[in-house]
Amino acid sequence: MNNFNFYVLGNYSPNIRTFGKYKSTCYRLMGFSKEIFLDFGAGIFFKFLRIVKKEEIDLNNVMIIISHNHIDHNLSLLSLVIYLYFYNKRHEKKKKVHVILPHRSIIYTFISSLKSVFDVETLNESTAFSVDNCEFTFCKTIHKGESYATKIKLKNHTFVYTSDIAKVSDELEKFIDGADTVLVDAGYPNKLLHSFRNYHGITSEILQKISSLNIKKILATHIRFFAKYSDYLKSIPKKANVKIVQIDDSYKMFK
Repeated sequence: MNNFNFYVLGNYSPNIRTFGKYKSTCYRLMGFSKEIFLDFGAGIFFKFLRIVKKEEIDLNNVMIIISHNHIDHNLSLLSLVIYLYFYNKRHEKKKKVHVILPHRSIIYTFISSLKSVFDVETLNESTAFSVDNCEFTFCKTIHKGESYATKIKLKNHTFVYTSDIAKVSDELEKFIDGADTVLVDAGYPNKLLHSFRNYHGITSEILQKISSLNIKKILATHIRFFAKYSDYLKSIPKKANVKIVQIDDSYKMFK
């Protein structure tokens, strides 16, 4: 069980001026027979490619799960399209990556049309599958457009990634209650911007709600480009067992 970790390739929100410096959301799940990535945001493609080449990963064994269709969670898919296209033109052994993502969007329509480089599966609340005795299930969350939290269950142990949320809904509360670890996409440290109202919650309020549940460990992520790690540390409720995840670090999925 201790072999299941996740590695943070990127955990920042998007900003066109900072794509090179601040890598958007992407988590690599470690310990599985498949190479699994949760989200594939702006700026992380070359980090992904370095891992693939260094570890000689077979791209046919890669699965990418996109929580929702915003650029800080999916933009590097476009870079992957270009890479796979030219790779397949140069090599006899063709490569296709398995991508699971919500529909009802331009990016879904585009990605699903690229059958030569992607095996596309639609993500919804009924999506469920197993990898190495771990069950993957999903819960719809409150965010702009279709957005889903991911639960990975191994026997009596669970890891949940919330993705962006405006608040902890009743459905999400039931989905995460009792988890070993919850990876929470934080909102803004202590305020809401009017342009994002009802799309991203206030970190302190979200963490307060989740810390009141039966959770062993809470990890917060998705730092806004205008904020600092210290801003988020200040937003953690007192007595809450919360850690802010750092880029290029690994964390245990199960307690």
